[in-house]
Amino acid sequence: MRAPTGRLPDFPPHDTPSAGIRGNEASPKSDRTILAVAMVIAAAIAAMVAFSLIAAERVDAASRARWAELMLDSLQRRAGDMERDLASFAHWDESVLRTAYFLDTEWVHENFGQWLHETQGHDRSYVVLEGGLGYASVNGTLVKVERAPFDSEALMPLVRGVQAAFLDQATRLAQVAPRSASENTRPRQVEPIFRAGYLRIEGRPALVGAISITPDYGRVVSPKRVPPVAVTVIFLDGDFLRDVVAELHVTNPAVSDTPPSPERLSVAVPFHDGAIAPAWLNWEPENPGAALLRALLPALLGTAVLLLVAAAIILFYARRANREIAASEALATRLAYIDSLSGLANRSMLMRALAERLPRVTPQQRLAVLFLDLDGFKDINDTLGHYAGDLLLAEIGKRLNTLDLPGMLAARFGGDEFVLLATVGPEDDEVAAIGAVVLDAIRQPVSIAGQMLVIGGSIGATIAPDHGTEASQLIRRSDIAVYRSKSEGRGALRLFVPSMERELIRRRDLELELKRALGHDELTVYYQPQFSVSGEVVVGFEALVRWIHPLQGLISPGEFIPVAEQTGLITELDMWVLRRACAQARDWGEVKLAVNLSPVDFRSHDLAGSVAAILRETGFPPQRLEIEITENLLFGNHAEAFAALSALRSMGIRIALDDFGSGYSSLGYIRRFRVDTIKIDRSFTQNISQSDDAAAIIDCVVRLARALAITVTAEGVETRDQLRYLQSVGCHYVQGFLLASPVPFSSIDRYLERAKRPDSARHPRLVN
Repeated sequence: MRAPTGRLPDFPPHDTPSAGIRGNEASPKSDRTILAVAMVIAAAIAAMVAFSLIAAERVDAASRARWAELMLDSLQRRAGDMERDLASFAHWDESVLRTAYFLDTEWVHENFGQWLHETQGHDRSYVVLEGGLGYASVNGTLVKVERAPFDSEALMPLVRGVQAAFLDQATRLAQVAPRSASENTRPRQVEPIFRAGYLRIEGRPALVGAISITPDYGRVVSPKRVPPVAVTVIFLDGDFLRDVVAELHVTNPAVSDTPPSPERLSVAVPFHDGAIAPAWLNWEPENPGAALLRALLPALLGTAVLLLVAAAIILFYARRANREIAASEALATRLAYIDSLSGLANRSMLMRALAERLPRVTPQQRLAVLFLDLDGFKDINDTLGHYAGDLLLAEIGKRLNTLDLPGMLAARFGGDEFVLLATVGPEDDEVAAIGAVVLDAIRQPVSIAGQMLVIGGSIGATIAPDHGTEASQLIRRSDIAVYRSKSEGRGALRLFVPSMERELIRRRDLELELKRALGHDELTVYYQPQFSVSGEVVVGFEALVRWIHPLQGLISPGEFIPVAEQTGLITELDMWVLRRACAQARDWGEVKLAVNLSPVDFRSHDLAGSVAAILRETGFPPQRLEIEITENLLFGNHAEAFAALSALRSMGIRIALDDFGSGYSSLGYIRRFRVDTIKIDRSFTQNISQSDDAAAIIDCVVRLARALAITVTAEGVETRDQLRYLQSVGCHYVQGFLLASPVPFSSIDRYLERAKRPDSARHPRLVN
């Protein structure tokens, strides 16, 4: 079965324009959408009701917690207020006299038991002496101690606690009392000791207070070591609960020995002894949240009804609108995957197709991803305009869309980049054949804007699963292969190999490392001595940059210079070398200094100004500086390059044409812009003894240069035969490993000594 061709693949039925409409009925998808909206509205109403209930419950819970806290504070405060009630009687000289010295029960009853009952509502009052119970009052009535109800098991621990605390305080005061009879300091009085808490008296919850009876002004001193103790009891019933109502305005308070029902709010009575059977003070809560909810319930019901009515109206019109837009929805879905300019699939459709097809690839039925980049498309945009470029892209899309290739999908990836998917078998030759068909299709001439154009392209290809099974990975590696195709001459297909990616990663790493090296002083300058043709006298030095990496050691300039040129770092690098070399060579006498500049540097708007600033900064004379350029700079006749060279020459700087003969050498360039020095490329010098052509070319170049009054320097001199020949043809200067290798700044002194020697003989003294 033959796979689809380069046209857009058919969309599933639910994506076609006719699938969304059946007569005037909305599609099931639209009905599901309307149903979903209805469910959302219903959920919103339910959420509103739930929120109201939760809010009311939280308000009630907060109210219950607050009331419980207020009730516990009230119980604790009442225990503290009892001290105030007892202190008015217990801390009194008269009370000490009428209880400790002799017991005046009538007076005690009038000023203690009866008074507390009538004014504060205390139920029982007692005075406990050292020998036992001395006074008792029940509900404000004096009772004989023999018949008085006194729960000693519950009350006496509290009384003994007061007595023990009193004795402990008295002992401490005695230890700090004056020891000398001559001291007139009045002894300090023992303060009353008070204890209070909630206890069970005769099985009933009660608030109990006990206080030691002590003098206030010290006119009376207790005759006994253990003072009398006044005790009072308030049961948690009628009067106590009425006081709670008056203070906190709670409803129907009560005290129970069993936990109350959940409808009533309660707090546990904080008994003095935790082992006592518990009791609960409870009352009817107010529940403000529920009350508020009841008040708002009519408004909430009205709001819900209004929402339902509004929802019904909205859903009615939504269903009618869905019937009208169902057809355009499917069409819009299809157009979302088409590039409007080229008519091909767009990037979204490409990624969708890859996601569908990649899981199905096998070693026998693989998927080729071809990344096509048009060659020279930018020049067409620049010369004919973007409208012509758009027409060309539309023509390319039409050609790709008509290709009849197995399982092919053509997509415009962006700009002038296209990606093609094709099904291939186990042989890689099929990919090359497909690439040839594609390149042949786009090479056909086309008439654009009244001009006949011929445009080519470069292709990088990957194959799934050989090069990966992820869409982004395959496209990225295809792009890497395109880069290799363009760098190797364009107009061809290159299949991805892992070394391409490793090389790209290496170049990117070099770029990052080079940026860091420029700021961390890892670069240095070596100097290649240049000699007169005699080989004896040093006439100058060529500055050469070297990169000594802290981990990788010496990195070849041939490796990082191209990276610097492609990433735009070359200008910063060249200016760094120029500045460093001028600073180091300033005091080398009259020898010249040659520094290479890249063609990229001449794209700067103010190269001459930058060079002049460096010369001023370092104090280096421009007459000693020689700027070396390559023939590539002159090729193309760039006006800005010639302007920069003219500005440099006007400053007194010499211009040398490097690697002469290896590129686009032209007498027209030399005649139009007169250089000071021609440097013969090392490839000719090293072939002097091996090729007659090389020797003849050098002879012609030297004769031409002498006729034009141009100095000639030969590079790459490595043998004495080469040096003899250069001397015989009249070359001016030479450099190479035979005479000297590039040396660091620290080793330059021995060559500066040779620069001072007179060049007495033009012919070298050769040693056979």
